[in-house]
Amino acid sequence: MTQTDETHDGGVEEPGTTQSEPDSTTRSATAANEPAEPSVTGGLYEFCATVLADPPSRELVERLLTEGGPALEAAPNARLETGFDALRRWADEVDDVGEATRELERAHTRLFVGPRPKLQIHESYYADDFLGRPLAVVQGTYTGLGIEPAEDSREEADHAAVELATLAILSDREPAEPEAKDLFVHTHGWWFDELAADLEEIDAHPFYRAVGSIAAGLVQFDAERAGIDLEELESPSYIDHDQTA
Repeated sequence: MTQTDETHDGGVEEPGTTQSEPDSTTRSATAANEPAEPSVTGGLYEFCATVLADPPSRELVERLLTEGGPALEAAPNARLETGFDALRRWADEVDDVGEATRELERAHTRLFVGPRPKLQIHESYYADDFLGRPLAVVQGTYTGLGIEPAEDSREEADHAAVELATLAILSDREPAEPEAKDLFVHTHGWWFDELAADLEEIDAHPFYRAVGSIAAGLVQFDAERAGIDLEELESPSYIDHDQTA
């Protein structure tokens, strides 16, 4: 992804912000002149979105090794605890920043790019309608929330990086608009635990297993706070509605 101005870390743009990490996958269309104050969970969502969209840069790898990865003071669920522990173990085993960066680039390509990627990290793929109806539903959700894909985005709207970047925006908006993130999690949060399980099942690189667990744990955390039972949303609610219409 090519870097742009006004980039919200984790692949998201908001008016009036400038970040050094990746380029944009979505942009906030809110009319607010000032960006929302970053939240802890927003920063975690940004981190996950960043490294799923593109392999982490040398600078990001070095920062993870010297400053530690993003974390909450106390992991509120087992998924997050597993992810944070796995990220620390990966960091403890790195001896050379340059080699670690190259290794993660190879792992990212092998897992998500291809030419024959091991996983398609799209909501529509997990809904068994790859780039079909679920993609249109996600695009409609973005429109309703005032979020739109950036012009130079390579990822489809239902890509995990784009959805996590959106959750970063919604986390930062949460004090003023708590219902927006609840809506997104209820409609589109159902598949992240399955994605994390798949990364474990295929024995993905330890770094990406950690990222998958952190992403799923964040969604679970937000779902529990909103009183949403993700286990009851094992399939997307919009497909259920379509089938019963």
